[in-house]
Amino acid sequence: MKNKPGIRQEIKEKEGEIKFTINTKIYSVAAIYQAAYFFLDKVYVFLDGDPKKEIKVIMKSKEDAGGLEKIAGEFYNELLNQLLREKVSLTNAKIREYIVSQALYNAVPNEVDELLKEVEEEDWQEDPLGISKPWEDQKESDKGKRARGAKRGKGKKGK
Repeated sequence: MKNKPGIRQEIKEKEGEIKFTINTKIYSVAAIYQAAYFFLDKVYVFLDGDPKKEIKVIMKSKEDAGGLEKIAGEFYNELLNQLLREKVSLTNAKIREYIVSQALYNAVPNEVDELLKEVEEEDWQEDPLGISKPWEDQKESDKGKRARGAKRGKGKKGK
């Protein structure tokens, strides 16, 4: 397999080893890490280098050295896949942030909702102070109370 732009490759079949030198100006360090992580079940992965210039990825075969060329090709594909995922994530970041902020905003009750809930829970039909009675009914009941109180008062004095 030939070297690709931004990547130098060296395959050592006898040692069961592949070495990549990847330009971090073309491929992000995060994409390199994610692509390398994808291969942890197939090969041993070692990373080295200066993240500002280039990353060296060394993959050593866990078992047989026969599939190194295939693993190298899969690594290139996975590296591109991770780079594309990163670009899509950056492109959609504002939309994702908006959706999450709306979900969080709607999940937190505001003060108006809390006040409305309190009013709904109150038993407004009970009237211990007699506030809901019409004015006329209150006058009549006050007259009746005074008249009863006056009768009782006179009755006590007369005994």
